[in-house]
Amino acid sequence: MNLIEILFLSLSLSVDTLVVSMSGSVSLGRMSPPKVLKVALAFGIMQAGLIFAGWLLGASVASFVHQAAHIIGFVILLYIGGSMIWSAVRKSEENVCLNGMKHLLLAAFATSVDAFAVGVSLAMAGMEFSPAISLTVSVFAMTVLAAVFGVVCGSLVGCRFGTPARVAGGLVLIAIGIRLLI
Repeated sequence: MNLIEILFLSLSLSVDTLVVSMSGSVSLGRMSPPKVLKVALAFGIMQAGLIFAGWLLGASVASFVHQAAHIIGFVILLYIGGSMIWSAVRKSEENVCLNGMKHLLLAAFATSVDAFAVGVSLAMAGMEFSPAISLTVSVFAMTVLAAVFGVVCGSLVGCRFGTPARVAGGLVLIAIGIRLLI
């Protein structure tokens, strides 16, 4: 996986964080740098931790399912990308609360589950340790930036660009899955 692919994957995985932090910024009340930093670090650490944990799990089982690893990775990414697109176009109103550590960690976990599955699929496709570390760092940085942007910009931008951003993120994941299959 090259640097451009790592950046696109990081960007697509951070889209949910962007949208959730935008819609959840209303629940935070008055903004302060420590509050923004707390939200951004919670999302960033959770997303990066789960993608690396997924990679570790995938790497440990990849040798057992080596013959079908590329197909499994493709199916996982196709499902995640399709789910992102489906949730974007179905137009459901989601109220997110980021106030309090319990709500914040729950939102961070919910937006990071797909990162775990992506990590598994990339390991099964043969991603080595060094690119996995690069991806983890990139995912952390991109997610922190997305959360900061989302909290600061709030629902104004979220209402305008949330759906197209989720669709684009889903398409990137599907494209990476197709590349794994090929």
